[in-house]
Amino acid sequence: MAASEPSPNKAGFSFPARFGIALGAAGVVSVPLSLGVTVIDRSVTQFANGSAPSLRKAMASGVRNVFRSPVTCFMGLDNRAVFGVYGMTYATKNGVNESCKEYGIDAQWPIFFSTVVVNGGLGIMKDKYLAKMFGSGGVNFPLASYIAFLTRDAWLIGTSFVGAPLVGPIVEDYTGLSTVVSDCIAQICVPACGQLVATPIHLAGLDFYNRPKLDLSTRVSDAIKASRGPILVRMFRQGYVFGFGSLAVKYFTKYLHGDE
Repeated sequence: MAASEPSPNKAGFSFPARFGIALGAAGVVSVPLSLGVTVIDRSVTQFANGSAPSLRKAMASGVRNVFRSPVTCFMGLDNRAVFGVYGMTYATKNGVNESCKEYGIDAQWPIFFSTVVVNGGLGIMKDKYLAKMFGSGGVNFPLASYIAFLTRDAWLIGTSFVGAPLVGPIVEDYTGLSTVVSDCIAQICVPACGQLVATPIHLAGLDFYNRPKLDLSTRVSDAIKASRGPILVRMFRQGYVFGFGSLAVKYFTKYLHGDE
């Protein structure tokens, strides 16, 4: 069969059908993901600029609001921004993956570059919006913040979508666990550990906005020190959104495709 012709999978779906299902699965999974991520991102932003007394109190308040009125929380402007970021990121990942499978292309690097562009661009817009919503800085968002956020996103996409799939087989060989269990362990732990690098970069990006006149050495030192508070929360966040989230999208898509 020619590469340009739609080819069915074993469940009988043509390429256009598989492509549409993949996009739909990404959107469905991104609904609960966005609610959790919004709570975490808002809490870390409020903690970083001092508008919340503690990270724990900000998180507790956010979780209570989600359980009390999930629809209202989902329709909030900040949650819609987060849903847009991760819905589009996973839709891009799934769409590129299906396209690469259809045309016999290794999907690893196409997924990386395409999702960095989408997640980075939308993520920067989202972080700018949240920083202005909850921040204490001025009207103009500095170039240094954009660079910090793009660096953070490229690092996290790399660890989540490239690094984790490479670690899965290593875990399987080393532990003797099944392929699925090893995949789950790697996909949750590797992105989570990526926050050890990403959190100081993220906080420095916020600090460029909140304290624009601070010297660089003090800013870096303060970002590293400030990371001690939110690091575990952001590791949980990363394991949730690009660990559990990635697994949910992957296996839900396979289920809908009839591949499982």
